[in-house]
Amino acid sequence: MLSILSFAGDAFQILGLALMSSLSLAAHRRIPAGTSTPVAFSGERVLVRAPRLAALWLFPAVVLVFGLWSKAESLAPDLNTNGGIIWLCIRATVAPLAALAHMAQVRRALTALEREGVL
Repeated sequence: MLSILSFAGDAFQILGLALMSSLSLAAHRRIPAGTSTPVAFSGERVLVRAPRLAALWLFPAVVLVFGLWSKAESLAPDLNTNGGIIWLCIRATVAPLAALAHMAQVRRALTALEREGVL
């Protein structure tokens, strides 16, 4: 039973990471090399910029690390069925929320770069 719950959580994690990776790859190809990419905003104003690689791939990498850790926790030997359900709910919530947050961030960065005439 616990392994089935863990595999269901894997499906959510894989779908979320696939969305983030495809979006990052498309944006990476669209943004010219050497461009400082916006990562933090105050309204429409850009507060912080980062190199293209870090701006597009750091968040998916952090989500991947969280996914691996939560996978290990969902297969802990002392975990009962309630714990497995809780971990499934956590993974099923975090994966799509992380994907949505990443989509919003990349969209804002691309919009800011378009306004600046970089794209």
